[in-house]
Amino acid sequence: MSRTGEAVILEDVIRPGTTRGLDFVIVSELVKRTGIMPGSIIKFAMAEMLCNSLDKDAAEIDIRLQSDGVFYSLEISDNGSKNLLLKDVKLILDFDNKASSKRGLLRVSRGYLGNALKCIFGYSYALAESEGLDPPDIMISSGGREYSIQLQPDSIAGIIKSHITTAKRTDDGWTKFLVKFPWEKAGPDISILKDVIFATSMVNPGRKTSYNLLGEEASFGETGEADIMDNKTSVLWYTEKQFSELAQDFVRGRPETQLKEFIPLFRGFTSKKLIGEILQELNGALNHDYNGKEDVQFFPATRLHDLPATKQSVLFQTMRRMAKPISKRSVPSALGVVGKESFEKIRADYGWERLKYTMAKGVRTECPEYWHDDEDQPCMNPNHVSFPYIIELALFDRKDEDTEGLKVYQCVNFMASMEDIFSRIFSIPSRLGRVGISEDMPVTVVAHLVCPVLKWLNYGKSGLDD
Repeated sequence: MSRTGEAVILEDVIRPGTTRGLDFVIVSELVKRTGIMPGSIIKFAMAEMLCNSLDKDAAEIDIRLQSDGVFYSLEISDNGSKNLLLKDVKLILDFDNKASSKRGLLRVSRGYLGNALKCIFGYSYALAESEGLDPPDIMISSGGREYSIQLQPDSIAGIIKSHITTAKRTDDGWTKFLVKFPWEKAGPDISILKDVIFATSMVNPGRKTSYNLLGEEASFGETGEADIMDNKTSVLWYTEKQFSELAQDFVRGRPETQLKEFIPLFRGFTSKKLIGEILQELNGALNHDYNGKEDVQFFPATRLHDLPATKQSVLFQTMRRMAKPISKRSVPSALGVVGKESFEKIRADYGWERLKYTMAKGVRTECPEYWHDDEDQPCMNPNHVSFPYIIELALFDRKDEDTEGLKVYQCVNFMASMEDIFSRIFSIPSRLGRVGISEDMPVTVVAHLVCPVLKWLNYGKSGLDD
């Protein structure tokens, strides 16, 4: 369930787009698509599969990495209430189309690569084949069913088929994804995997996260009520081009989408009255798009597919004019935060000595008309965007006898990163050095950015752009 009480439907999360053929089972194409090299696939797969579990209402998540013959076996389980049906599994395995909602919707979201599971499954097949091994089955267990999946690329037809074997199982309340990758001599860097899990648990204090990584075990957090991020977006965060692309995304993937379904996706437009006022604006303009048939009217049940491009522009401008921006005071409640109280509990749980916490909240404006600063008269330039953000910084002083030095964790939208993602916009080590914190001090720092509009350098999320 979302914060608004609306059920999350899988078809709304994974929508079809354009055909991609065999790209998902070719290593070089997967590298282009994800920015992830084969040697980093385990940490990429773990992070993305962990994101999927965190996006559900799961209170407990379990991560297991084991050596299984010539493969590493990665299994991530969660006790979320949503069970996957066979139709859902087939939707995930629709390699002819790309998932698009995570790319198109600007919202607070852990995931960035909407087709991450397809890439993970494809990497499993492609790496095994490149090593001369039989590609391993992918296993998905949910509810009372277990699905064993074999990818079957058809090079002549240029498509990827999937053979799914279904078996009954005892429903233990957990959904499990298991995928295998060829064994590497160097092996995965377990310390990096542990750091990502630990840091992610700190920004998701209402979840219990456990792991067993090649025999190393630990558990973080406590079972509580999972705080699901709000899926709402704001029309004020989009340029006209981005809004048009999002509308076309829906038209291609779900041509039956009606205006009364599309408009409420955006903050502040859930009431029937407001939707009616927006439609009045659309109907008030001359319908030259219909060859002089000016009697054509738009209704709540009108399909987005039947809205001409010029009317999409009118819809965008009307919604922009009617939309209410989020005030700085309301940013924490709108975006969500970990909060000082949660970090203080973490400090107490680990017996650390002190916590220093600060939170900065603000609204960033990007506009080609730099002179425009009248808040009472919103800029109607179609390229003007204004979006909120929050930066949380928690600094823990560990015990002096702790021999491990400075630990810095970088998190975005309630998920830890394995990279130095803030390096282009802010040097954390440099700033810490200015206040006298050196590499050998027993200090833990958590830097957490919450923002609905993220600009990544690549699909692998190796860094944030300015």
